[in-house]
Amino acid sequence: MKIIAGQAKGLPLLVPRGEVRPTQDRVREALFGILQSMVPGARVLDLFCGTGSVGLEALSRGASRVCMVDASRSACQTARRNLERSKLTGGVIVQSDCLAFTRRERATYDIIFADPPYCKAPGDQDMISELLQGRVRELLRENGLFIAEAQLGYGVGDERTREFPDWQLIDTRSYGKNTLLFYQSEPIAL
Repeated sequence: MKIIAGQAKGLPLLVPRGEVRPTQDRVREALFGILQSMVPGARVLDLFCGTGSVGLEALSRGASRVCMVDASRSACQTARRNLERSKLTGGVIVQSDCLAFTRRERATYDIIFADPPYCKAPGDQDMISELLQGRVRELLRENGLFIAEAQLGYGVGDERTREFPDWQLIDTRSYGKNTLLFYQSEPIAL
């Protein structure tokens, strides 16, 4: 795993054993190819950040501020070490339950990326669904994007359950079993 482009291009990223499932290089490369015009100067929120690979890629490509959040102490330590090694500025690591973080956060973001543990069986907690039905909409700036990574199967990984009130699913991209879902908030009726 490494940073693909920008200031820190080629930097190998540290990955803790067994605890995280980092977004694959090819998926990150495709994601940032889609987002290339949005990233410079953007404020980015990386939920369930793991190693920090998505947030660091955004910083490397010119994002002005990136907040990386994960509940795991080990993941946050790894993300912090990766941030220090990259010598990129504008990044902050927050150890917190991501759902709780979105309930108390007051800053707004141009891009919110969420890569929670995948829903793999009936009854698994679908954190993407919880985020989209929670306060995350209030954290997104006008014309901003909420992007979720899911795996084919249950929750939003099932094509029949990808629609949410107040959100428009504007694009989906699949890479093997992994799917990126791109949502924009529908205008609030006055």
